[in-house]
Amino acid sequence: MLTKKSNPVVFLVLLYSCGAAIATLQTATAQNAAPVIDSVTMRKDIERYEVVYPEFHFHDPSGTTQFIHREIIATNSPKSLNFKDAGVISISAEQQIKGATFVGGWHCGPETYYLTIQAFMMNLAGLKSNVVEYTIHCNGG
Repeated sequence: MLTKKSNPVVFLVLLYSCGAAIATLQTATAQNAAPVIDSVTMRKDIERYEVVYPEFHFHDPSGTTQFIHREIIATNSPKSLNFKDAGVISISAEQQIKGATFVGGWHCGPETYYLTIQAFMMNLAGLKSNVVEYTIHCNGG
């Protein structure tokens, strides 16, 4: 509360300084935070063959997630699988902070099989997310 002897300018400067310190602390904390994969959901479509779209729901307090790494850890595919295990994420910082979805894709082909994949994301500071595991079932496999 201001009294007649209080200087409102000094009060405002102190108030602004405290607010700036809190904002700086929040920014520094966000920059040191790793991305988090909240869940993975699947969506399917039929082109010539079945296509499965894993949807990675994630958030990153720093808004700097740019990479996803995926690796097949199990499959019963009758043939060798050609799988690119790294991808680039191009989602705005604002959306990553609020929560975003990165959509992958797997073209099954005519065979019946499954594949289990591990995935994590990484931001520009090199901080990795939690590792998630999901299974794609192709043509009922």
